[in-house]
Amino acid sequence: MSKGKIVVLEDDAFFRNLYAEILTNSGYDVTKTSNAKETMDVIEAGGVDILITDLVMPDVTGQDVLIRTKQFNAMIDVILITAHGSIESAIKALKSGAFDYLNKPINAEELTLTVDRCMDQKKLIRENHGLKNALKLFEVSRTITSCLDIDKLYALSLDALMQETMEAAGIFLVYGKSRNALDIKALRQIDHWGAEKFTKLFKDSIEKDVRNSTKVIIRKKPDLTGEAGRVLRDYESFVIAPLIINNIHSGFLILLSKRFPETFSPIEIENILFLTEQAALSFENADKYSEAKGLAMVDSLTELYNARYLEVALDREIKRSKRTSNPFTVLFMDLDYFKKVNDSHGHLVGSRVLVEVGKLLTRVVREVDSVIRYGGDEYTIILADTDHNIAMIVAERIRKKVEENVFLKNEGLNLKITVSIGLASFPMHAKDKDDLLEIADHAMYYGKETSRNTVYLAPISK
Repeated sequence: MSKGKIVVLEDDAFFRNLYAEILTNSGYDVTKTSNAKETMDVIEAGGVDILITDLVMPDVTGQDVLIRTKQFNAMIDVILITAHGSIESAIKALKSGAFDYLNKPINAEELTLTVDRCMDQKKLIRENHGLKNALKLFEVSRTITSCLDIDKLYALSLDALMQETMEAAGIFLVYGKSRNALDIKALRQIDHWGAEKFTKLFKDSIEKDVRNSTKVIIRKKPDLTGEAGRVLRDYESFVIAPLIINNIHSGFLILLSKRFPETFSPIEIENILFLTEQAALSFENADKYSEAKGLAMVDSLTELYNARYLEVALDREIKRSKRTSNPFTVLFMDLDYFKKVNDSHGHLVGSRVLVEVGKLLTRVVREVDSVIRYGGDEYTIILADTDHNIAMIVAERIRKKVEENVFLKNEGLNLKITVSIGLASFPMHAKDKDDLLEIADHAMYYGKETSRNTVYLAPISK
């Protein structure tokens, strides 16, 4: 008899097969997957107890898979596998609901002990119904509160309510700037046409009665004819939870239920209100984060670090280099003939190219490295604990990846660009950050003037 069902997500076939073999030999039913889509298909088919996923993969992060898994079923435990440079990300994942993380390389005993411990905890929770319900509510709410992306929060909040209540369908309505209209921000188990019919009904006959309410209200479905009657024929009631952000009624999370209003228990209503309040707090935090990004160290377009962060990062790396005697290298990078992209396709297309370049760069380097949008079409990369010889290999890999990539392919534009990269290492080229940046910058410009689409290492002073 199987001890439990486990999904192993790992893009590297060697490690994928290794983990699966260890766990199969320990009595578990293991399914191996190599990408996020395949993984979610298995999870959504049901019966999964634990997901084991690498934190860093080419097409998606383990953090993203964690959130999507918890969004579908908060009671699936997630164990992350991380390399040395991604401990900070692993800790962030723990805060988002991961059960534990393991460092590569993993031995068989460590893996099986962690999985066994996780399954023992799940068994204890299953035997205590009250504890299970409380933990599920906690896990669902943690999925919401860990998100700082406003666009994602709409779907996460609605999914959380539906996961808690198991209702038939859901709609997230938010007031527009004028507060005269309600915009559909997310919907589940109902198509957009049907959601629009419901929204009109809600606006015409329900909204005025619930607009200022701070409580969850359950309304019996009115007698309906015509299109609204056909859309809502399978439902008996509407669960209406107000979203109050910064003391302002901002919208409604609405569940379409096949149950009659009197069948909802006080604890169910209390849990719906709790999750809605958690969603409101998350929207407040996301608003604050969005405002802070412009003032802090994140580039608002690419969501990479900005030039302000570069100063801090260089100070940190210089101190670490002096303490450990390990060098680090700065890459200064500029897109070749980028002005032609803007001139030919417009600045909006140019901006999307800059975003795609940023994503490509973060995939090529390690998590311990820093990718920075210096300004315009210039990027700076700090390669931690890396001398100029290794940095040249990394820089050449970046140059080749950019040259081979087809940008905005999904939009049918199929743009090709190249980059010029200059390198300078600390302390070989310079002893302070200003000189180091200037030398790397000059190396980059020398490469552009010589041939473009090149990597150039700054000469070493004798």
